[in-house]
Amino acid sequence: MKLKLSFLAVMALTLLVAAGPAFSADTQELERKIDLLSDEVDDLKSRGIGAGTTDHNRVSVHGYGELHLNHVPGRGDTQIDNHRFAIGVHALLTDWIHLNAEFDFEHGAQELELELAYLDFLLDSAFNVRAGVMLAPVGLLNETHEPNLFWTVERPLLQERLIPTSWNGGGAGIFGTPMDGVSYRVYAMNSLQSIAKAGASAGAGNGNGGATSAFDNNGIRGGRGQVNNRIADDFSVFARVELTRLFPGLQVGLSVVNGDTTHDIIDEGGNMTLLEADVRYRWNWFDMNASIVNIDVDDAAALNTFCATSTGCSGGIAENNFGYNIQAGIHLPQLLGWKTSHDIIPHFMFERVRTQDEMPTGTAANRARNRDEVYTFGVAYLPTPSVSLKTDYTVTKLGDNTSTDQFNVGIAYMY
Repeated sequence: MKLKLSFLAVMALTLLVAAGPAFSADTQELERKIDLLSDEVDDLKSRGIGAGTTDHNRVSVHGYGELHLNHVPGRGDTQIDNHRFAIGVHALLTDWIHLNAEFDFEHGAQELELELAYLDFLLDSAFNVRAGVMLAPVGLLNETHEPNLFWTVERPLLQERLIPTSWNGGGAGIFGTPMDGVSYRVYAMNSLQSIAKAGASAGAGNGNGGATSAFDNNGIRGGRGQVNNRIADDFSVFARVELTRLFPGLQVGLSVVNGDTTHDIIDEGGNMTLLEADVRYRWNWFDMNASIVNIDVDDAAALNTFCATSTGCSGGIAENNFGYNIQAGIHLPQLLGWKTSHDIIPHFMFERVRTQDEMPTGTAANRARNRDEVYTFGVAYLPTPSVSLKTDYTVTKLGDNTSTDQFNVGIAYMY
């Protein structure tokens, strides 16, 4: 899902709020920034992104990319990785049927993934239908994960382990905006896979999607996979609602996922319930976001017993995964009153990500899998909203009383 125009509209709204008497913004500066945003919108429309149904705009191309340099101090371990280069296509098949697709070339184009490919049937602002390969409507990043839309070089740990971004599936659902400030998505898609059979191989119709898929001591992330002859004996319900008019500058989101995960490999269903809440708030130069996630997995003892005799999965599956993060940043040019379209955002984030928060009887926790305290300090420079140059430093304290540090540099862009 591409929300470039919505992102620009939110920025424009923020500028309008910041221009009120309470914030004493300069009127001419406000008008100049709105003109810049208007130019950005016109540029996007000229390339067909969000444009009308004239013949020359029926198919448009967009995408994003990011290059990372990561260094672990004291280990002589430095790596550079063209982590992602994504190409997206938006096609107006009719004025009410739209096609969206995105292909992700990862790690120097050594891995190819289909990120999404779905049809939108636009019936009414309050009720529309979507079908195909869709991104799970969970949290702040999974649907809008373009790297210049978040401040850190790497995706936050919470959005990697507990919300396995980017998480997709095949199915269908409904979405809409029934009233001003309220939007929703409700889908039915193939479930994550908690266990896997021995001898599973990529693309053989046994639930691999390019790799062996199963939950493990790193949480539910290993249970996702490409929609590639994917096992689909179990389906889950995915639902999300977003509220944007509760208070100026505030957005609140709530997500839920529920469904069995064993796909009839064993008698037990391994039902998974994920509950997530998030908040995003912008006041003038101050910007913050926070998320909390709780995941309960039924029959975890039976899942681990199966994995003890199958080479398809490794076990260590927890009854409960839990985590949260909170991030705050300052839009420095706005704070200092600089008359510029550039943005510089010093930021700080705290995370707690426990992928083995509660274990079933008979399975010991690997305490090093629980990231009890994760501190990230960094700065992002955006010469334009579609480009971000980032650097940050992360300190991770593990559950076994050890810690790791990492220094990161990133280049991110969206086109």
